[in-house]
Amino acid sequence: MALPTLLPIVPRGLHHPAAGVAVLAGVLQDLEVDPQPLLARCGLPPEIAGAGQAVPVEREIAFIRLALERSGRSDLGLLAGRGHRFPVFGFWGLALAASPTLASAIRLGLQYVDLTHTFLRWRFERGGPEAALVMQAGAPLGELETFLVERDAAAAATLLEDLTGRRGGLAGAEFAYPAPARAARYDTVFGCRPTFGAGRHALRLSAAMLEQPLPGGDPVMAAAAEAQCHRLLEGLSPAGGLATRLRRHLLDHPGRLPTQDETARHLGLSRRSLRRRLAEEGTSFRALADEVRFGLVAGYLENTGLALDEIAARTGFSDAANLSHAFRRWTGTTPGTWRAGRRPGHASQPDADK
Repeated sequence: MALPTLLPIVPRGLHHPAAGVAVLAGVLQDLEVDPQPLLARCGLPPEIAGAGQAVPVEREIAFIRLALERSGRSDLGLLAGRGHRFPVFGFWGLALAASPTLASAIRLGLQYVDLTHTFLRWRFERGGPEAALVMQAGAPLGELETFLVERDAAAAATLLEDLTGRRGGLAGAEFAYPAPARAARYDTVFGCRPTFGAGRHALRLSAAMLEQPLPGGDPVMAAAAEAQCHRLLEGLSPAGGLATRLRRHLLDHPGRLPTQDETARHLGLSRRSLRRRLAEEGTSFRALADEVRFGLVAGYLENTGLALDEIAARTGFSDAANLSHAFRRWTGTTPGTWRAGRRPGHASQPDADK
């Protein structure tokens, strides 16, 4: 009998886009493993294309476990991750591909990460010569954590290649588990020798890359794709995880973000229950509110010429000074400096928001 501690813990009723299952089915076919019997055993349709489809997470997990068992490939996560090109992700992928800079692509990707099929919680750390995308399990993932981390890390490295148009964009990769026997495979996937036995799962990149224009950047297309991402996020099933529902609720009130007590009442929870359940998903009300606020502010700074007072009013800050204080906490710089660095060809404006 399978031990419960080895099984991933996910919210009941949660659905994911079917793209992850579709990509993994394609990898199995390439390995000459017929995915159809495995899909049938998990109650998944035989022709699972991914686009526009959603699958119950518990069936996705069952399929991943069968795929690992049947293929016998310990590097299956890396193989699946390499199959995650932009078209796999629909409008989310289109918005990233059209982003003007790598920093804006990362910001947008994290703001709408609930449109993807990741099981991980992501955060972006900036400071000094390097930045890092840090991956953390939002809930215990048991025996599948290595597969899911490797799949998503390889997917992120693949998207980075596609965004920048070159290999070897990562400054480093870190994984919390011990070094596997297939370390050379990691070198090929990430373009660098990862560090194993680290205190976290993370991909590191040079901070100098963040503001360089991307070859496929198209601000008009990026704004249109982001608007569609927003509509899709609003339409997610209420059966989604609590963090997803909370993000959607906050995005519905950009001019005055609801308080934690107001949000708890809206979701039919006590403040204590809200805090506990968010902690079970690896996050908190403040972290989600900061994430939503930063995404809104950054979008206005990147795509409009609005004055800081106007942006503050539209994003729930009492004034420009409070916005600037929060922005320094998020990024280590001022909104004016941050905006100037993302608008190549525009004259820098006086940084009156210090």
